Amino acid sequence: NGDAFDVETLTLLAELTERAWQVPYSRRVSSLANYQHTWAQDDDLIVEELVGRSNLNRERLTLIRALATSEPDIVGSFASANGAALQIEIRLSLPADKLDANDEVMSWVLDWLNPIRGSRSDVEIFVGGTVAADVDLGLAVKRDVRELVIFSYLVILGGLVFLLRHGLGTAATLVIVTLSITGTMGIYGWFGQTLEAVSGFVPSIVMTIAVADSVHILSSYYHEIVQGKQKQHAVLGALRVNLMPVALTSVTTALGVMMLNFSDSPPYHDLGNMVAMGVGLAWFLSMTLLPALLLWFPEPKVQSASAFSDKIAAMGAWIIVNRRVLLLTVGGLSIAIASFIPRNELTEDWNGYFDESFEIRRASNALAEHFGGLHALRYVVDSGVEHGIDDPAYLAELRDFTAWLREQPEVSFVGSLTDLLARLNMNLHGDNRAERVVPKRRELAAQYLLLYEMSLPLGQGLEDTINVDRSATQLVALVSPNNSEALIAFDLRAQAWLDEHAPHILPSEATGVDMVFAHINHRNIRDLLKGVLLGIMGIALLLFIALRSLRLGLLSILTNLAPATLAYGTWGIFIGAIDMSASVVMCMSLGIVVDDTVHFMSKYRHARLYEGQAVDEALRYAFRTVGLALVVTTIVLVGGFAVLGASHFSPSVRTGTLMAITLSYALVIDFFVLPPLLMLLERRDDRQTATQQLRESA
Repeated sequence: NGDAFDVETLTLLAELTERAWQVPYSRRVSSLANYQHTWAQDDDLIVEELVGRSNLNRERLTLIRALATSEPDIVGSFASANGAALQIEIRLSLPADKLDANDEVMSWVLDWLNPIRGSRSDVEIFVGGTVAADVDLGLAVKRDVRELVIFSYLVILGGLVFLLRHGLGTAATLVIVTLSITGTMGIYGWFGQTLEAVSGFVPSIVMTIAVADSVHILSSYYHEIVQGKQKQHAVLGALRVNLMPVALTSVTTALGVMMLNFSDSPPYHDLGNMVAMGVGLAWFLSMTLLPALLLWFPEPKVQSASAFSDKIAAMGAWIIVNRRVLLLTVGGLSIAIASFIPRNELTEDWNGYFDESFEIRRASNALAEHFGGLHALRYVVDSGVEHGIDDPAYLAELRDFTAWLREQPEVSFVGSLTDLLARLNMNLHGDNRAERVVPKRRELAAQYLLLYEMSLPLGQGLEDTINVDRSATQLVALVSPNNSEALIAFDLRAQAWLDEHAPHILPSEATGVDMVFAHINHRNIRDLLKGVLLGIMGIALLLFIALRSLRLGLLSILTNLAPATLAYGTWGIFIGAIDMSASVVMCMSLGIVVDDTVHFMSKYRHARLYEGQAVDEALRYAFRTVGLALVVTTIVLVGGFAVLGASHFSPSVRTGTLMAITLSYALVIDFFVLPPLLMLLERRDDRQTATQQLRESA
């Protein structure tokens, strides 16, 4: 109702605070209920719980309201400035060897609080923090795997049935996809690995590669059948034509995803290595089990597939005729889209990972609404000498740093030792508010802290604020920036202030869960970009060797980089922020994009070298033999990744959407840019060869 300082709410707060000590692995519970209120009575210092079990009469409620809306170590921490919300903080010591400890804690808390939520319509209770975030992260990935990945599976299979018009071929693809995914998970299980949240992307990516491998072999097989070959010869022909391109795309895809090992985050190492393993398994199965299934199945009737091929071949002829217009139009549009890449900011907003269906998002929204600061930055303010925290010079600099932090617009709360010392100094001067200052003598500071600590109840000591040799204190600042780069920029400002104004304090940078993740994401995104560059170099070398042409290899690199470039340019237009989930798309899509180019170029080069065809005819041959496979794989894979856009989990949405955009651009580039460029480059060679032959014959 906008007022938390009534008897019913404060009584509930006291009950919840007392019961919170029973939460598994809890080591400290703090709230307005057990806040240690100090005041003077003659020559005595009285230390007592502010709410506790006291009689909540009108006088006491007035006192609680006054303190909760004025004390700097309460406002913005235990009570909101608007007086509408209160907060209980439970600190935990989780066992490192118990993987389900977070789930155990969250389950206990929800079992305890849900009945209270149902019976108390006058209050809302939210559960947030790192444990809640960790549990909801796991729930989000499980939900995606259980619902969206399976739905993506169905979309891909439905697309294959509709486009290939051959149920047994689709069934064979289903077998290859299923065994590739389950085999990957099984092999990793043999090694006893623990799956992290990002491992939820593995089935989608492995599914992509397995579908692409299978469709290319199936489309070549159907093409051979249409040409009148018997089933066995058709299978052999399909394998012969696809052996090199399928192997090459598998190697390039594995190389691309293994660049995730450049990440500072071990879960991303596992993601890259698992996908690479799945890619290798998909290649092996498509080269062995798939042909066996095709030989076992009855010979297909593929007239409808042939009709699709004819339409794509007709489109290829139109592209060849209009090559100049297409090259100028699509090329110019591509440059315009790519120019928006600098609009992307490398950042991470982990509070935006979840939607309202998750407990952590509802709690974060409530915290942001009432308290402002979502991120706890912790500074170890170190004097460098034993008992240095009693030094008046150190305390003066700590006081000034605290005051500077409170002046920053992002800061909603600062918890500092100087607030406690100033309050104790006031209490021991007869509660004279003029004496609410940091003591100016070392002996007074030491005696105040000793007297206060001796008066505290069990579990409410200062060990979380002062270290053992009393050389350093912890300062906590709650800040409101909602992304990693803003947090890092804020911390750099704070460090610069300390360097300039605090000679008695050792250099300190913020730590805490929020800052750890800010730095991890800051470094990961940039390290992954380095990995992408190395992957591109490795893939380029492989393409040069496989195509046996420096010119075609360079052209392949250009067309393979273009889809991701256009995708991130489009992202810059509509989104403008690249986080971890968006940055890994470059590594994950690099090898998949190469798939289209390699298959098109290999068919084109086969027609040029072994069939002796001119550029135009070789391009028509490539469209006729591989065009269907490229269209089918692109449509079904874009549909499969687009399904992830319905996720309640932001990283899944961003990854699926960006992958779908990238794969769509890959088909556009390979159909509308690559052929015109080939004609531009290779026709010149044909003309030079013809001129040379005329000279020789003359």
